[in-house]
Amino acid sequence: MTRHPVVRRLLCAVAALLLLALAWWTLSGAVHDVPQSRTVGQRAETVIRFACGLLCIAALVTRFRWRPLARRFRIAWAVTLAATAGVSALVWGPPQPLVALFFVVIALLLAGAIVWALGPARAA
Repeated sequence: MTRHPVVRRLLCAVAALLLLALAWWTLSGAVHDVPQSRTVGQRAETVIRFACGLLCIAALVTRFRWRPLARRFRIAWAVTLAATAGVSALVWGPPQPLVALFFVVIALLLAGAIVWALGPARAA
């Protein structure tokens, strides 16, 4: 993490905005997909997406409050983000395993960048 306080705060603000955008995207998408979910896989992906949205908010909140829980929420959020990205390519439309793997890798890279930008997950 950078030592310059302005850069550190700017990175944290960008990460917070990305988390809020991801929360909106995943929660609104999950609500939209509930009536369209026909298969068990689609229902599971919708539940995972909804959990991802809630964990986006939790990851952001634990940056400022309940900091001892931050690491757990960040890990859970990264896992659900990758699961949402991967499973969606398998259950909506024809299964595309290579596309799903690509989405998982991109999601994990994005999650890693956001977690890094949020700063260390330690007690206040």
